Amino acid sequence: MPSIDPNHNALLPQFEARMAPEYVALYNKHIRGKQLAHELDIEEVRRNPEAYSVEKGPDIGKIEEIQISVQDGEITLRIYRPTEEQSTISAQGGRLPPVHLNFHGGGWVLGNIGDDESWIRRAIALTGCVVVDVGYRLAPEHRLPTSIEDSWSALEYVSQNGEKLGVDVTRISIGGWSAGAHLSAVLSHRARDRGLKGLVFALLVIPVTDATSVGTDLQVRPNTPNKSWIECHDAPFLSHARMSWFYKHALPLPIIEEVLSDPEISPLHAKNFKGLPPTLIYPAEIDVLKEEGLAYANKLKVEGDGWVECVLAKGVPHPFPHQACIFSRESPIDPY
Repeated sequence: MPSIDPNHNALLPQFEARMAPEYVALYNKHIRGKQLAHELDIEEVRRNPEAYSVEKGPDIGKIEEIQISVQDGEITLRIYRPTEEQSTISAQGGRLPPVHLNFHGGGWVLGNIGDDESWIRRAIALTGCVVVDVGYRLAPEHRLPTSIEDSWSALEYVSQNGEKLGVDVTRISIGGWSAGAHLSAVLSHRARDRGLKGLVFALLVIPVTDATSVGTDLQVRPNTPNKSWIECHDAPFLSHARMSWFYKHALPLPIIEEVLSDPEISPLHAKNFKGLPPTLIYPAEIDVLKEEGLAYANKLKVEGDGWVECVLAKGVPHPFPHQACIFSRESPIDPY
């Protein structure tokens, strides 16, 4: 990201006062004085993804890539495997390791496999699972629902190829951050509705669940129940301007009310919350998406019949999972 005015994208005082000191330091070091993705040409951002990279993470086992067929094309799955020692964590009497499908963030427009590698490596080191990072196709070349269909194809492929992949398909989990959490929420409903077996857990971090927070002009609705869209309108990293930029490039055209309220665009508006996998949700406090993440968790608790836990990450904005230090013992993360 090119350097410009040293105060460009500086934290606004009302947000800096609420943020964890560790995050303020990281933000000022890596973000202040830089342009963010929505301020740049899409292709320029895609040419230089290293500008958005994070630390590598612990050593793991083999990494390989395969191609799978999807509607009108192919996508890449990158498979991260544990070391022999790490795999004993989840062996459970000689069983194959469980498998987790990761869907990266980036507003359905940016991002790629490998963006979450630091987190993936830490997850493998702690659990001994295999992680399949899904390279779904991006908007605006491939608008929604393409990323949903690609992600569903990846989940189906894994569930049908356990022996080939060397994973236990009775222990499948899915998850992601932001747009990836949206995809995971939608796939949770699809798996139930289409009879896919083996999905035992969903991880939704800073999820997008309700596009009706904005109108067809992509401006915030004054009467939205998701008040964080108003309270965090100019929040760092994911402001209204940035999120509406993602919607502009990713939503199906034309952007009409029926698109915004479609349960596969806005899973908060799904009709049925029963029969879904156990779900863990992490909204961020200083984030336009906070209230819709909390609302989705409440729907699961009130209208669902399974385990759900929601943990509000206090004092941090939208992209907090990329900062490993936020998960230290001093982290301002409290249960909701």
